[in-house]
Amino acid sequence: MSGDETGSHGDWDAVLVTSQIYEAELAALRLREAGLDARVLDQSYRQEPLPMLRSFAVVRVLVKAEQAEAARRLLQEPQDLPEDAESDALSDPLSDPESEES
Repeated sequence: MSGDETGSHGDWDAVLVTSQIYEAELAALRLREAGLDARVLDQSYRQEPLPMLRSFAVVRVLVKAEQAEAARRLLQEPQDLPEDAESDALSDPLSDPESEES
């Protein structure tokens, strides 16, 4: 993230810039769970067939300027999967469970 990509939006600073809305929403959820006020700003320009071009797909996660450093640190920390996550599917997502039974 360069200073040009993040920047300030009034009292809000961008702590994450991505091209996918779901990535931004997940990051914002993680920040909210930690008690930080986070907002998602979707600045994507949608016109087929160019939805994945970086210059046209920009989604930012914003937090209050005074919380920006804490938010960046939190987003850099790895997060463990929940205990109820299905680890078999994660280990080999291309495996076919029916073929393993024979």
